[in-house]
Amino acid sequence: MLPLFYKKILKKSLNHYQLITLKMLVWELQTQKELRIERLATNLPLPIQENSRCRHPHIK
Repeated sequence: MLPLFYKKILKKSLNHYQLITLKMLVWELQTQKELRIERLATNLPLPIQENSRCRHPHIK
């Protein structure tokens, strides 16, 4: 997933939860051929509200 070099550097600058989130994001980006923000919000277990996941038709 992430090369060892990057893991060492990121471990110094990110806390444990940030590192896990980054790993999940990289994994998701590597496994999906097309990635939409809605799919990313659905697959990542983050507390994102449903209203913020998709565009509203009345907002331009």
